[in-house]
Amino acid sequence: MTRVLVLGAGELGLAILNALTQHPAKPAISVLLRSSDSPDRGRLVQTLGKLGVAPIYAELTSPDLHTHLAGYDIVISATGFAAGPGTQRHICDAAIRAGVPWLIPWQFGVDYDKIGRGSSPPLFDEQLDVRDALRAQAGTRWTIISTGIFTSFLFDEAFGVVQRLGEGKVKVTALGAWENKVTMTSAEDIGRLTAGIVLDAAADGGTSGVEYIAGDTTTFEGLAKALEDVGWDIQRELLEERELQLAREKRPDDVGPKYQSIWARNVGVAWDVRDTWNGCRGIEVQSMRAWISTNYMP
Repeated sequence: MTRVLVLGAGELGLAILNALTQHPAKPAISVLLRSSDSPDRGRLVQTLGKLGVAPIYAELTSPDLHTHLAGYDIVISATGFAAGPGTQRHICDAAIRAGVPWLIPWQFGVDYDKIGRGSSPPLFDEQLDVRDALRAQAGTRWTIISTGIFTSFLFDEAFGVVQRLGEGKVKVTALGAWENKVTMTSAEDIGRLTAGIVLDAAADGGTSGVEYIAGDTTTFEGLAKALEDVGWDIQRELLEERELQLAREKRPDDVGPKYQSIWARNVGVAWDVRDTWNGCRGIEVQSMRAWISTNYMP
């Protein structure tokens, strides 16, 4: 039986855990959690118990993390950037040290190779450090899953692209240009497709590399039009790259303009759904319009 360890049980971690438990391969699934005595943790453990997922407890930054990863066939990191600087590299190093046969690192997002080093968002260079470390060794197979932006985050007001104004009005801000593209995938689809990628091929002895998945790819104008079509009164605003550069200079501690600049540059943030792992297999995924109809109606 394949033994799978998922690191973290947040939005993506739970989506991956749910998908793994529903997969016909029926792997033995564990999840690594930080120790906590909060009421929320108690409810989470109950949820995990109902799924048949066994929790283990450790700190991601602990020097002995590798001892907790040893013995698993597949380790999937769903910890995200909130884990703090250095964490993703530490997890990578621990997996290699533990001799994990197959690692799915936290790279769920944009194409860091195409974006390159020196981009404005914090921790993006660390993602490239992880890729360099994995490519420099041969003992641990690895698969990077590029997803584009999480659909929910595209509509999160903190990202600054879609903002409710009240009275049926929404402001849509295009980053860089209205024709700039954005690829998005829902957390549920990321979980389901990740489970498929690792469990459908768990015994094939395949090579390491990058897999692209996507729920939808559109432009900022396409986003505005989709919201208009369901009844929102849209206020359009364009935020050009030079404006974001000025914002970064004036507010160097503000991560918002740093992340927005990546989409304004329009490099490494979008790919054709037809060319993705799910697109090539004809797997049904949630489109942007379907997500809107479920989560963002007037």
